[in-house]
Amino acid sequence: MKPLRGYRAYLLTLGILWGLPALLVWYLHATLPTQNANGQCTGIGFGCTLSPADGVLFAALYAAPVLLLIGLAACAVIAVSRARRERHERRRD
Repeated sequence: MKPLRGYRAYLLTLGILWGLPALLVWYLHATLPTQNANGQCTGIGFGCTLSPADGVLFAALYAAPVLLLIGLAACAVIAVSRARRERHERRRD
């Protein structure tokens, strides 16, 4: 288990920022209705609206690039803070 210890912060961060939203999108898409409750047509355009299940996928389409950038930035922050901590510990010795 020791080799995984160095990656634990990255795995936790990416699990929260990428894994949890992906799991939530999958669950909501599987459980929400695929037809509109008021009988309105489903789709985009011509007065139609997305079904709740498709609306989740549509929202995820816009959230994915943002979550990608936030995840990469969080990993960069973790890497920089670790490098600073190691540099500071080496100066003490």
